[in-house]
Amino acid sequence: MKDFISNNFYIEKETNVSQIDLAYKMTESVDKEYVEYVYRGNFSEKITESILGLTDAKFVNDKDVSGSRKKISSILIEALQNVIRHQDKSEDEDVDNKSLFVIQKTKDSIFISTGNVIENKNILELEQYLSEIKSHNNESLKKAYQKKMTDGIISEKGGGGLGIIGMARRTKGRVDYYFKKINDSYSYFYFQIRLVFSDTFKEVINDKLFNLKRISKFHDLLNEENILLNFNGSFAFENLTHLLPIIESHSIGGDKIKKKVFDFTVKALRNIIDFADKFEDEKGNTPKKRNSRGVFLLNKKGKKLYLTAGNLILNDKAIILGSKIRIINKTNPDGLIKIRDYIEQFYAFDVSKKPDLNLIDMKLKNDNNIYYLFKNINPKTSYFILQLVI
Repeated sequence: MKDFISNNFYIEKETNVSQIDLAYKMTESVDKEYVEYVYRGNFSEKITESILGLTDAKFVNDKDVSGSRKKISSILIEALQNVIRHQDKSEDEDVDNKSLFVIQKTKDSIFISTGNVIENKNILELEQYLSEIKSHNNESLKKAYQKKMTDGIISEKGGGGLGIIGMARRTKGRVDYYFKKINDSYSYFYFQIRLVFSDTFKEVINDKLFNLKRISKFHDLLNEENILLNFNGSFAFENLTHLLPIIESHSIGGDKIKKKVFDFTVKALRNIIDFADKFEDEKGNTPKKRNSRGVFLLNKKGKKLYLTAGNLILNDKAIILGSKIRIINKTNPDGLIKIRDYIEQFYAFDVSKKPDLNLIDMKLKNDNNIYYLFKNINPKTSYFILQLVI
């Protein structure tokens, strides 16, 4: 796959090229691997609420799952609580403690996968318990759940395993797990639930796309790039209100830096929303209108923060957008302020026609250029990758 306009990307030492490559691969995976959301970062009760808000906003207008939204929400809560309940924290600098949350959606199912650090000494008991659950049928799962409730046994991790049994019951036993050793003391614990929402469902899946070993390799890649925050999938304007608590949870600097990161994040995601509303696939088919789909990454290397956003874009828009960014990068701050003020005044009486000023604002509030790249897919469509360095 070649660059659409090769000189549109500024190769400078501030640029995190590997993150741009990763964003490109992840943007591809949105449709090719059925990815709806990916989050890699810290998990807490507050973060759980924000992730639930993001995913609920995504599914609210999805007709495929309209009859299953309550079940999806309850399983999501249990899956995220399961991460909080079973995650262990390592003091070892070689162990990355960031957890993972992935949603994949096919025409008949939703796959929810999680990953977190666990102490090796806790694996045997948990693995035996999970193996037992996988061996149960619906009726025996019901009896196991009732027995747990009657016995009232609460484990050190809380819940006594009721959450896992509950998820298994709601998904008719369609659960999977995988342990990946990190060192002699710690491993990653990956857990997956498959919820079927279609009457035409057939028990046939592509293991290559949903296998937990594949998910774990993806997690490794995010860890290697030190991705502090990652969203992959559908975006809508109402999603943005859920981002601030997630950004605040990361140790990226003081309040001033966090405010700047949040401001730039909103602007970058607004670009996804504004430019990625329609596209054509390789066969020239235009899907039904839906929330804008793309990827957002935040990572830290040394003292620099890198915000990278990617989405699909029509080639005629790409040509205009590339020209606009080049002009913005070459214009000094005084010139940009004059352009912005002129646009504000010119469209004062008809705000609906005013062009988007996010790119100008991003350049004015940052010392570095707006780095970008277009990757050609077909004669009508490209990937657009944008990166800001703070």
